[in-house]
Amino acid sequence: MEITIITQAFPYFCAVNEPVKLVILVSGKGSNARNLVSYFKKNQHVIVCGIVSSKQNPALESYCAENQLFYEECYPWNEARILPVLDKTGIDVVVLAGFLKKISSEFIASFPNRMINIHPSLLPKYGGAGMYGQRVHEAVFSNKESNTGITIHLVNEHYDEGEILVQHACAVDPNDTPTTIESKVHQLEHRFFPKAVEQYCLSLKR
Repeated sequence: MEITIITQAFPYFCAVNEPVKLVILVSGKGSNARNLVSYFKKNQHVIVCGIVSSKQNPALESYCAENQLFYEECYPWNEARILPVLDKTGIDVVVLAGFLKKISSEFIASFPNRMINIHPSLLPKYGGAGMYGQRVHEAVFSNKESNTGITIHLVNEHYDEGEILVQHACAVDPNDTPTTIESKVHQLEHRFFPKAVEQYCLSLKR
């Protein structure tokens, strides 16, 4: 699978004295969250402290217990309940990994330029409200795109419009289906998302 870096814009690197503490927000099964936890398990500069799920997820709860991470399940979603948990834990950066709830301006203001999202397309294509998961891949397929990919970006008040940190692309072949496109995009996510999060965390001024 051919992979192309479309764009990359990380702030300059500066020394980090204390580890950057991450929390991961999910709405699905949590495959990207598990991949991030595995990637940062022995990292001295960036650590995953816990996972917050907007849906019931017993398997992910057990996974967190096994990996000594806190787990918060918030269904129905209620930011007022979650923000004090993140504040008490000393979270520095929030990572959205398949998180489908709208983030309020108050939540974003609590983590200015410290909230990272991954989107399964090359934004600004196929972004915005309602464009997530299989819907994105079906749109890519229907429009006969020659490539697709992932966008890792900061979060602002508008769906998928925050500053782009990095994009990675892959080719869409004539014989691809929405399912095979999804598989290609998942490979990009698992390969590049953790490194992008790490690079951004290490670029933050402390």
